[in-house]
Amino acid sequence: MSESHSIFPIYRSARRKGAASPLVLAIAAVSGLILVSCLVCGGLVYFGVNSQATSQIQQKYGENPIVKEHLGEIHSAWINTEASHEVAEEFGTPDYIVYDVHGSEGDGQLLIKQGEGDNFVGDEGILRIDSQDFDL
Repeated sequence: MSESHSIFPIYRSARRKGAASPLVLAIAAVSGLILVSCLVCGGLVYFGVNSQATSQIQQKYGENPIVKEHLGEIHSAWINTEASHEVAEEFGTPDYIVYDVHGSEGDGQLLIKQGEGDNFVGDEGILRIDSQDFDL
């Protein structure tokens, strides 16, 4: 009998070391749900902002003769954060946002001075195609 009592404590301690407590599992599950929710919300905001910016760019610059000549009809515009940082250093101001623009005739970048409030697109813009800049 003393043999069986000595085996059970070893078995119990080994079992406890490998098992996760319900509290740890609950915290992990809630943390995972929060992380997924944040990623989904961030993605929706990103796509929403780009959609609104595309719409404003199409309205403000879609009929510009220079844009029509080089890009054609604007189909989409996506914020390029890396290029925006480079332009901020180049111009010495963080007021410009760079959009990668896809048009029916070609692709380029629009460097647009930020607008006020909900207006992402200001009145000053530059079309950059390869290394050429065109004031809009």
